[in-house]
Amino acid sequence: MPEENTTLPLEGIKVVELATYAAGPICAMTLADWGADVIKVESLGGDVFRSFGINMNCQIKEDDNICFELVNRNKRGIAVDLKSDDGKKIIGKLLEYADVFSTNMRPNALKRLGMDYETLSNQYPRLIYAYLNGYGDEGPEKDKPGFDLAAYFARSGILVEFGEPGTEPLPPVAGFGDHTTGTFLAGGICAALLQRARTNKGCKVQVSLYNAALWNLSQGIASANNTEGGYRKSSRKKPVSALMNTYKTGDGKWLTIMAIEYERYWGPFCEQVIKRPDLAINPRYSTFFASYENSAELVAIVQSEFDKYTSQELVQKLRQADVVYELNQRWHELKNDPQATETGFMMEYKLPSGRTDWVIGNPAKFNGGRTLIRRKAPLLGEHTGEVLRKMGYPEESIADLTVRKIIK
Repeated sequence: MPEENTTLPLEGIKVVELATYAAGPICAMTLADWGADVIKVESLGGDVFRSFGINMNCQIKEDDNICFELVNRNKRGIAVDLKSDDGKKIIGKLLEYADVFSTNMRPNALKRLGMDYETLSNQYPRLIYAYLNGYGDEGPEKDKPGFDLAAYFARSGILVEFGEPGTEPLPPVAGFGDHTTGTFLAGGICAALLQRARTNKGCKVQVSLYNAALWNLSQGIASANNTEGGYRKSSRKKPVSALMNTYKTGDGKWLTIMAIEYERYWGPFCEQVIKRPDLAINPRYSTFFASYENSAELVAIVQSEFDKYTSQELVQKLRQADVVYELNQRWHELKNDPQATETGFMMEYKLPSGRTDWVIGNPAKFNGGRTLIRRKAPLLGEHTGEVLRKMGYPEESIADLTVRKIIK
């Protein structure tokens, strides 16, 4: 099994994060996973995402908060009253040494705090200003608030275009849009750092949930724009291809078949998987176009054959026929999948409470190493004193700021 990652390409890069909920913190966490020194700035009341776990049936105790860990590991954390002059001075000192400022706060709030791009770029011309929002920096709704369930899933059409035709919009998967969008912004930051190395100038990097969704859906959008009346859902009972579909096995599992080249795989599928060589030469099903015209009856035939076998029997047959397939897993089953655990895609993780849970490894690996978790997600204000001391604040000043509730 590979050792934990010791290659940290962003080591030495300093990031100040002023972000809440998920997408913005995921961006900074990604940079931290890659070696950056990230300081998460919270209000004295804390990031409201600290209590989000209750929506996911997870613990939200101070020492047992897996949802918060999943988007804030590998960071240090400080708690500051940013509305106070002394609080603003603290952030100003942090930014003097920072390479990146990452935020998903709303524009008016940033402007009131003096942390909008125009202000900070004038004060710190080498700073990379990374901004994530719902709908982009232009257009009539640039200031509209957005979460992934709305800006990513609903506005982009995911909820109404997925699922069986004629059914109501699907319930969304929490955090899916946040993770992809936050990771996009992290990639943009790295490109901006490379540019700064050449020009010695910072820049603004901006990513939105809505744009990220459209990017991920580009093939479907192209189909909709080239189909009279817009995108047409296909049903699993009448798909475009019977070899690009889901089927239920005899023991109640679901298998997904994904053989894009229908005519290449139809023969082996019939002969080796469902033991129906007669179907391979039947002109109603032997070509892609013929199978498309008769897909409803063909799916019914294939399903009746799948009913005869267990999922493991079918897996063995599909593997032997070299047909691309996959068993549909439930999320609680993933921690028992050796392909996930032996690669570091999922890793056991001991929370401060001592309880063991699971975290997801960063998708990017360097020299084959797995994600190195150097720090647990910070407790509220856990590193405030440490950070201020390093910036030159004497102990009496830190004590005074604490008493006056400027810091925690």
